[in-house]
Amino acid sequence: MNHAIRLCDKPIEIELSRQAEQAVSARSQPLIAEINLIFGCLVVKRVWFKDQVDCETVPVTDGLEACFNVVRYTKTCRIADIDNGAESEDFPIVKDKKSFVPDKVFIDYKKGEFSGSYTYNRALKIQYAE
Repeated sequence: MNHAIRLCDKPIEIELSRQAEQAVSARSQPLIAEINLIFGCLVVKRVWFKDQVDCETVPVTDGLEACFNVVRYTKTCRIADIDNGAESEDFPIVKDKKSFVPDKVFIDYKKGEFSGSYTYNRALKIQYAE
């Protein structure tokens, strides 16, 4: 099922598979999809699923919220470290996160775990802090 929300004042579409919709509905507490664009040795797109986050969330459905972050990792280049909770650093070069918000997020649920990915339908227009 598709849901329209606004993150950082930009409209985006969140598509949940039937399995993801059922898994969200079965939870006793809300789930947060933390959508991250990660800068480090590589640029990496990630969607992590958490019970609590340090960013402002937006409701997607009953039981599902979403937030978006642009983060930087300079102390590690290992994707496994980043996925397993390495601490990110402040990224003051990003003036306007809206420029980085994806157009569409896909959320699925397989083998007892949520997974997510996202896409951009347009070229990124990056604004740097002066």
